[in-house]
Amino acid sequence: MLQVEQPYDVVAGGTMLQAANIPAYVKSHPLVDTKVMANVNGAALVQIRTEFVNITPFWMAYAAYASEYVADHRPGDPELVALGYTGGRPLIWFATVPAACAAPPAPGVGCLVFFRPESYAYTRVDEASHSMFGLNRYLLKPVDDPKASFWKRDLFLPDPDDGKSPYAWLRAGFEDALARSQRPVVLLHPWPSGSDFGAATGPSLAALAGGALRLLWAEQRLGRNRGAIHLGRLGVMGYSAGGLSMWAALASNKQRVSEVYAFDARGTPAKAGAVIQWFNARSDTVLRMSGGYQLAANEGIRLSIEKLAGGPVSRVTATPPDRKAYAAGSNPLWDHVITHYPDLREQAGYWHQFAIFGGYVAVPGSFTLTFLQQFLQDSLF
Repeated sequence: MLQVEQPYDVVAGGTMLQAANIPAYVKSHPLVDTKVMANVNGAALVQIRTEFVNITPFWMAYAAYASEYVADHRPGDPELVALGYTGGRPLIWFATVPAACAAPPAPGVGCLVFFRPESYAYTRVDEASHSMFGLNRYLLKPVDDPKASFWKRDLFLPDPDDGKSPYAWLRAGFEDALARSQRPVVLLHPWPSGSDFGAATGPSLAALAGGALRLLWAEQRLGRNRGAIHLGRLGVMGYSAGGLSMWAALASNKQRVSEVYAFDARGTPAKAGAVIQWFNARSDTVLRMSGGYQLAANEGIRLSIEKLAGGPVSRVTATPPDRKAYAAGSNPLWDHVITHYPDLREQAGYWHQFAIFGGYVAVPGSFTLTFLQQFLQDSLF
């Protein structure tokens, strides 16, 4: 899981050890901290940073539907790395690293942490219950091939279990959005046990994100042949019930979080005041919201921010602004999604699914502009 090599020079007339620079990092190894011991010739305290380790081989061996991810993950898509957190819960995190992070324009690399709805419970990395199906749903993009499996398609289709009910959990295409936005930001996906996100919602979130980036840099998955790589802007995003954990993470890290993406996030009405306060406390904050159930709450937050500012504020958006955006002809992508179920047009439960998959007024197809891609393109990452 971890292999580290750090050369040392003997200096000061043979009385001291000094960590030698490694060209790939323009410094010593990112996972090795060396402290020379005072008044003891030739002695040093060497500590290895093991907050995170790469457990991708374990995950790919134990997780169901891993083969589907391998089959549908395209060359050039962001790299997926499974990380093991050694300091507590959640045990497993996923890092999605786009090509833009290979040579970031600045040492500070952005990080966006995604909080999903409840998942299955687990206690071990090597556990038979692991499944990648729910991860594929968010990371992979949908396909418009009529021959593809119903859960991969880009529109609601009959669920074969009963032949009538629409299968609504469309793929969200996070990898594609990251790649096409060309933003040097790593997507971190803490994998909850049930609804427990552990330390991810606490005040150590920035330190955890920094530790994950440090490991990815050490393995040269980002910042290749660059020095001083560290956590830059930190963002959080949450969908559906994952919004409850996202708002908790924001409350614990409001001085450090700069961007919030709320995809029809639960808890939005109750957190409106705190969100507005967070947004107005600094001039570098960005708030993007998509809605189904939360249309009124999202728009209320936006209007309140702009009322306080005395005019439009480009750093905050609520889309769609109201239910009219789901009317026939308003969004060709939504019209496409409900092709086989036109009676779903006015049902907020299906707007809720569109809020994580869909996009602004966009045409269907392989290059649909999703909400996430637009949020990233309009970000300060």
